[in-house]
Amino acid sequence: MNILYLDTSQNVLTAGVLKGAENFPRSVDAGKNGHTRIILSEIDAALKEAGLDVSEIDAVAAVTGPGSFTGIRIGAATASALCRGTGAAKIAVTEFEIIAYNRAKAYAAVEAGRGNLYFAECEDGVPVRTGFIPAEEREGAEREHTFLFSPSGGRADTLARIAAEKAARGDFVTAFEPFYMRKSQAERNANEV
Repeated sequence: MNILYLDTSQNVLTAGVLKGAENFPRSVDAGKNGHTRIILSEIDAALKEAGLDVSEIDAVAAVTGPGSFTGIRIGAATASALCRGTGAAKIAVTEFEIIAYNRAKAYAAVEAGRGNLYFAECEDGVPVRTGFIPAEEREGAEREHTFLFSPSGGRADTLARIAAEKAARGDFVTAFEPFYMRKSQAERNANEV
């Protein structure tokens, strides 16, 4: 199975291709606003490295969050368009699954800005409970639990493995639904007016 995978949930954009057991990962620092400028060229480069045409992709995996609101939307929209154009199956992966991969029990955490945290209690790499920890409660929560944060390296390999495992199980979705744990700042500001 040929799987194209994308992660635009953080500043580092990952686009790669899993061609059978062979992985062709690409990661580039897109900054806060660079995903739209480089996502298609990174996908194209990964496909070329794998020696595949986009029509040969069987499934597309995308990280659906939590993370950058705009980044997640860009990744979900791009992945959806690729699936619509090629007929490829859709695989959704959360940031928490990447963090907790291959762990029987873990508390995965993602920085939520301003000292806040998103967290998930995970069993066998799957979130069973999620929540939000405000900055003023973070210190106490970190004393109570050992939180794992997003790995600085190996994200592409982990994302590729999760995508392959989900594909083997037939764990496909009908749509890439962004996994937002709270409203965006713009939505919160609009509600205050």
